[in-house]
Amino acid sequence: MMIKVLIVDDEPKLREGLRTFIDWNAYGYVVVDTAANGNEALEKYNTHEPDLVIADIRMPGMDGLQLIQRLRSLDPMLHILILSGYADFDYAKKAISQRADGYLLKPVDEDELIDYIQKIQQQITQERLAELWQSTTKDWGREAFIQSLLSGNEEEKAVLEGKAEELGLLWRCYQVLLINLHTENDSDMEPSVQMRRKMTELFEHTDRGYVFSYHAQIGILLKDPVLGVEMDGVYGSIRDAASDTGVEFTAALGPKVCSLMEVVDSYGVASELNKNHFIHGNGKLLSRDSVQETSLGEVSVEPGTEPLNEQLYYAVEVGNRETVKALVRRTGECLVSEGYGEGEIKRRFVEILTSIHAKGIKQSPELQSRSKEFSDYLSDIYKAWTLEGVYEKTEFFLEQMMSGLGEGGKHREVKIMLDLIHRNFSDNLKLETLSGIFNYNSAYLGKLFKNATGEYFNTYLDKVRIEKAKSLLEEGLKVYQVAEKVGYTNVDYFHSKFRKYVGTSPSAYRKTTNHA
Repeated sequence: MMIKVLIVDDEPKLREGLRTFIDWNAYGYVVVDTAANGNEALEKYNTHEPDLVIADIRMPGMDGLQLIQRLRSLDPMLHILILSGYADFDYAKKAISQRADGYLLKPVDEDELIDYIQKIQQQITQERLAELWQSTTKDWGREAFIQSLLSGNEEEKAVLEGKAEELGLLWRCYQVLLINLHTENDSDMEPSVQMRRKMTELFEHTDRGYVFSYHAQIGILLKDPVLGVEMDGVYGSIRDAASDTGVEFTAALGPKVCSLMEVVDSYGVASELNKNHFIHGNGKLLSRDSVQETSLGEVSVEPGTEPLNEQLYYAVEVGNRETVKALVRRTGECLVSEGYGEGEIKRRFVEILTSIHAKGIKQSPELQSRSKEFSDYLSDIYKAWTLEGVYEKTEFFLEQMMSGLGEGGKHREVKIMLDLIHRNFSDNLKLETLSGIFNYNSAYLGKLFKNATGEYFNTYLDKVRIEKAKSLLEEGLKVYQVAEKVGYTNVDYFHSKFRKYVGTSPSAYRKTTNHA
């Protein structure tokens, strides 16, 4: 990081002379601005926040000594060099006593100035390293302290509060937010690293709490409780962050507590809620209140699932999607009310779908050619982390059955998506938006698109955009105009995408086609 310099002198020739006197960049500096007097210097200090100020000792209005005093009140660590004439030598010594880094007699000697800035550069480098180390050490200390609290630290309250105050963790109240990422490969740490970074931006950078890791979970120790009206918003922010990792998650909120010793209790409740994510994890931030509100309770359904099996098949055969959706959920409610756990519920759903698929093949033998595809969909049901996820994947399976029975196995959703891309490629099309339209998980819809087209959604969209861009460039439009017309708001990003798929830059392609 370059060291920023502000030059202050009432003589224009001297200001500009100092700016060009030496090659500042070669010594790790950049002159960010100059000022003609003390008042202007204070304004420009607030604008640029320089690391080094070089100021004349004698200026009209506010002199150099007064300027130093004002600057020191703003930043005790600021580095200052004083310029003075020979007659002002005694006056300059007063500046040194106010912790100026040194003084230079006019006319300034090049070697003397270089010697000063090299020494100051070394000091600033050491200060920055010390500041970074102090910050990093404090972060480590906070996390270790939080982990110690959760492990049942038995230190006395006064000792705990002393450590907490030192680390900036002595608050009026606390609440634990716990995030559990559900990855297929436990050895893949990248999603967790990404998620933790996102949570740091979301909570630490807004001074809402501190992020920690504990028992393979990502936690946030909150200093202010999440209000009821905030629940959906907080969950939405976590969901948006998790979408970049490509993995599913559940998030639970422990109760508000008012002492350090009770933090472990808030964590315990959040941890238990996450363990019960299968039944209650339905796209919401889990808490005691939300679980009570969404509790299924007693469900009035006929015992057993056989009648529902038949109803489901008939609904699939006639293509009644609303009835299919209602019956899928009724089946799940029935199984929960009968006391079945996660594994048994998944097994029962797979049995039902296998039976329906077998009946479907008898009606439409062409479904036999897609048996491997349907087998993969059944496997995905076992990977669902929530009952809602089982519903979602079951409905997807049955949707594919309906398309096979009614439309020869063609993917209606993919057809619609392709049509949307070709007609609206300049819009900000996102898989997440389309998944809301189709009422499917975005990752699952993306998998369907990839299976049908052989391309990932974003890759296919990029290729359509680039092909259109080539046509527009051939028509003679400017590169920035083309980028905007095909949906890239950032011209540099458009350049990189165009070079990736075409092998040359947009401007080079435009010149080639124009010459041709």
